[in-house]
Amino acid sequence: MNKPKINSEIKNNLFSPSPEVVISAIQKIKDKGNKEYLPMLFELLLAGPEMEVRKEILKLLGTIKDKETIPAYIEALQNVKFKEVKKEILTTCWQNGLDFSEYLDVFVDIVIDCDWEIAFEAFTVIENQNYFPPEEELRNIKLKIAGVLKTADEQKRYFLEEILKMSR
Repeated sequence: MNKPKINSEIKNNLFSPSPEVVISAIQKIKDKGNKEYLPMLFELLLAGPEMEVRKEILKLLGTIKDKETIPAYIEALQNVKFKEVKKEILTTCWQNGLDFSEYLDVFVDIVIDCDWEIAFEAFTVIENQNYFPPEEELRNIKLKIAGVLKTADEQKRYFLEEILKMSR
């Protein structure tokens, strides 16, 4: 299978100092639908773009329906480099409605390890999944939750107990 090519003009325009040029490049990505641009969009989000550009990036990330993009989201969520925009990336994950159930452990780890606001976004992704992995795959996740449940604060305990209920 051929990997879609990145258009160098679109790539350059994404990092233009002109918000209008950047927004136009984001629109072209939206129209053409190439998952190879996702890491660049995460980078751009991290760079702290102007509000209109930020809104366009988040709108695009929140409307993607291609399941082939899921690994890019997971990679960004697991990369410490994107810590500052993790909450926004998580929000787009539940907005776009993609099936992240294969990566349930990633979202559970975020609930466990991150502050309340970020944990809430990860919990929302989990809550919106229509499918949970089979019991044998859930076993390690349940053991991990059980291990932190006693020491978790009230808010996280609620999230973790709800995850356990959902996974039954």
